[in-house]
Amino acid sequence: MLDGIWWVLLALLPLAAASGWYVRGRAERSDEPAPPVNADYLRGISQLVNEDADQAIATFVRVLEVDNDTAETHLALGNLFRRQGEVDRALRMHQNLVARPNLKAIHRNQARYELAQDYLRAGVLDRAEGLFRELADQNLFLERSLSGLIAIYEQERDWDQAIATTRRLETVRGTSLRPVIAQYFCELAEQARSSGHVDEARNHLKSARQSFRDCARASLIGGLMAEYAKDFRGAIRVYRHVMRQDVDFISEIIEPMRRCFDALDDTPGYAQFLCEVMPLYDGAHPHVAYARFLHRQHKTDEAIAHISQYLQAEPNWIGFYHLLDLTWSQTRSTLTGPLDSLRQSLGQIIERQSTYHCGQCGFSGRYLHWQCPSCRQWNTIVPVRDVRPVESAPTRSARNA
Repeated sequence: MLDGIWWVLLALLPLAAASGWYVRGRAERSDEPAPPVNADYLRGISQLVNEDADQAIATFVRVLEVDNDTAETHLALGNLFRRQGEVDRALRMHQNLVARPNLKAIHRNQARYELAQDYLRAGVLDRAEGLFRELADQNLFLERSLSGLIAIYEQERDWDQAIATTRRLETVRGTSLRPVIAQYFCELAEQARSSGHVDEARNHLKSARQSFRDCARASLIGGLMAEYAKDFRGAIRVYRHVMRQDVDFISEIIEPMRRCFDALDDTPGYAQFLCEVMPLYDGAHPHVAYARFLHRQHKTDEAIAHISQYLQAEPNWIGFYHLLDLTWSQTRSTLTGPLDSLRQSLGQIIERQSTYHCGQCGFSGRYLHWQCPSCRQWNTIVPVRDVRPVESAPTRSARNA
């Protein structure tokens, strides 16, 4: 915080000191005695020397009249207040600038934009939306104003408005935002499904796929809807789309596919599916699922051999835990005391481990968020493939471009 305050003070000092230089210049050019230096200016210097930065800022703001020459300094100071969480002070400064009728349009418009940001930060969404809309309609700060509107619509879960505004932002930027638009349609599909409007949900999923054909979320929702309708073969067909849409989410369809094949009493079909995905996904999940499948078929020796062979090629803590667990379940006595302790400890670690990770900001959690709760980016969170510290987890760049 202090670094930001000192930065603003550096901007304020030349303006506050200018009056002193001006006074001295007049004294040198004439025989008139120099008028006394502004008392507030001297007080601000004293406060700055005594490292009372907050009081120094307040004093210098009083010294500096709001006009076209000082507007940028007031804007910078208001922005600093907002960044430091002092939104009320930022609001007052920016409202004061907007209310100045003689201020140049460039400064008033900048103040309007900053005021909209203040309202957004303060959670006064209706006022923020009004200002962003005015600016966007006037083609002022267009890209940033549209982004501000989108942030508001996301908070309000107004997905129709978010779609329309994001499409406009696409045109302004000249880049595709289709993956994000597809997520908005998926949100609409989730709302419709939870309300029992199945046909409406299907239409939104169709729109999501039309926006971005590789939207794995649309397939996951569609597969789940088919499951609920007892259309297990249809669910299997939809879930299979994930395999080519986004390999990172293959781990998310393993359990749903098991449910569907079990409902159809199609054991060979499930085994074939696992054999198909194992070469596509370099994590342990399909190998563990296949080993567990063999174990349920009373082929524990084959299950242990499969996991052992996998671990020789791809060392993996999740795979190693299941190898220990399968060995322990086979005889209940094969593992020595230390190995059994390792099995239990590793199981506890896996149980507590974050299962999803954002490749944009590093956020980790145990629930899948399609929009990261931390950085607010879409399509950046993926399932983790092994137990590891968060800081060394594989990163994934944003896929919104």
